[in-house]
Amino acid sequence: MNYSTYNKQNPFLATIRNRYQLSKSGSQKNTQHLVLDLRGSQLTYEAGDSIGVYPKHDPELINKTLIAARASGEEYIQSKQTGETISLRDFFSKQGNITDVSQKLLKELYNRQTNLDKKHQLELLLDENNRVALKAYLALHEVWDLLLFHVEVHFTPQELADLLMPLLPRFYSISSSQKYVGEEVHLTIAHLEYETNGHKRRGVCTHYLCELVKLHNPEVPVFIQPSHSFRLPEDLHAPLVMVGPGTGVAPFRAFLQERVLHHQTKGKHWLFFGERNRSSDFFYEEDWRLFEQHGHLRLDAVFSRDQEEKVYVQHKMFEHGEELFKWLEEGAYLFVCGDAERMAKDVEITLLAIIQEFGKKDFQEAREYVKRLRQQKKYLRDVY
Repeated sequence: MNYSTYNKQNPFLATIRNRYQLSKSGSQKNTQHLVLDLRGSQLTYEAGDSIGVYPKHDPELINKTLIAARASGEEYIQSKQTGETISLRDFFSKQGNITDVSQKLLKELYNRQTNLDKKHQLELLLDENNRVALKAYLALHEVWDLLLFHVEVHFTPQELADLLMPLLPRFYSISSSQKYVGEEVHLTIAHLEYETNGHKRRGVCTHYLCELVKLHNPEVPVFIQPSHSFRLPEDLHAPLVMVGPGTGVAPFRAFLQERVLHHQTKGKHWLFFGERNRSSDFFYEEDWRLFEQHGHLRLDAVFSRDQEEKVYVQHKMFEHGEELFKWLEEGAYLFVCGDAERMAKDVEITLLAIIQEFGKKDFQEAREYVKRLRQQKKYLRDVY
């Protein structure tokens, strides 16, 4: 039970005690391990929970947005979220979303745009039949470059602030067990960087945590987001199958810390991990190898770019489908964490195929089998 006074409305200012790269030289990713210090917060969490983080925008992005808005940042506005009077610079820093363009802003640009070509372009984007085009357009732009393109339109600082979406907290699966690490939270974070329209873009919160926040400085606003479904079984010795490619492996580090290092369970654990390259992206390899050596873990790691044909976790699952089905029949709990868009769907398709092939069932029977696993809370997903 969490008896702390700190929560979503009143976050605790945590310190980053440690931060280092998990991805090694040659990786196309920048994945980092962070240790947050919770001392003095009385915050408690369970393996499977997430932590909410209120980020701040990069000062460089704030300056670009102020220039595009023809503002100095010293102007005062009233925040819709809090009702407080705040400088525009501070509002852009921690309250207004200046990376994602709101439809409200697009509509107001359309209403005020005097350039007929640009007005027509906005009209097409806002047409209900063009949702795919609108989504693609929004993915390519941030507030500053949109304002610069529509230079004919001018907003007052208050008008612009009112047209922005709020800067919301981001959530990360916790990769530690509090029973094992105490007043710390460990995180596994992929620092998101990409280019659109020739401009470098960064994930707001990943950049904040991985690059902007100074170590040993109590400044990261956090709160615990409990998971009521993604939980370890009460039976400490029940077998677990865990599917966690990339940063989706985070909660499974917490699971093993809790079950093996804290409770010293005799239960079986099977982890399917996937990433791009073994030499540079095998996150927490030393941890897994230790669990493996002591007979606590069966590890199947697959690296999609290490051979000509791309291989993913679901391929490895099917390869061991006969044994995997046997585990399920013996009462194993199946946990899946990571990308909802593709990975989780592919894993479920593979799960159905395994049940049909090795359980000798037709498609409808396989669907019923998966439904039963869900009802028994033996097939649990944390996907995003």
